[in-house]
Amino acid sequence: MESFLTPKQKQILEWIEEYLRSHQTMPSRREIALGLGLSSPATIQQHIEALEKKGYLKRGESRGSRALQWTARSKKLLSAIQAAPTRASEESEGVDSVPLLGSIAAGYPIEVFPDPREIKIPLQLFATPGGPSVRKEDTFVLTVRGDSMIDDGIHPGDWVILKRASRARSGETVAALHNGEATLKRYHPTASGIELHPANPAYPVIRVSSDDRFEIQGILIGVIRRYT
Repeated sequence: MESFLTPKQKQILEWIEEYLRSHQTMPSRREIALGLGLSSPATIQQHIEALEKKGYLKRGESRGSRALQWTARSKKLLSAIQAAPTRASEESEGVDSVPLLGSIAAGYPIEVFPDPREIKIPLQLFATPGGPSVRKEDTFVLTVRGDSMIDDGIHPGDWVILKRASRARSGETVAALHNGEATLKRYHPTASGIELHPANPAYPVIRVSSDDRFEIQGILIGVIRRYT
């Protein structure tokens, strides 16, 4: 079973957990949409169905709007998320300087420009629970421009943390070069070719033809947002 979570799906699980702690009951789809600032419960429904398929949520016996339940997988993930800040503060060696290489479009493709700055990040926060640690040498950061990934919780001005890779699984969010221009999109290989999907219905799917130059540069592992 595919267990990879998009940033938005992870955000939904964390929001549901906080709501459940405060209200002692599961939220409805509309409450989740309102809580996350999304205009349509239909978008939330798509994420809920994906989380069910990936084993992070399940339906209860009732058929009401609050019939969602946790699974062992979601409980394990949330426990790891809650424990991560404590580990990061205790293990100062886990904070590394990661290169901020430039900007990438979460919209229409734009060219990446060089930026030699480095930023300090506790990389263990972005490691897969129970999996290998994230190495500084395999990681880089880009600044997001555009809003085509906003329904996955990626906003203009965010820093996206990427693991260097030349291959990706279907559904993973990648930084890719398409005909020499860089873009941030969900990666979907199909029988007819590669598709790069936005997370905003205002933007079109980018279809990569056999004549195009295409190269995956990295896979999204985390997002950092500044509120000042």
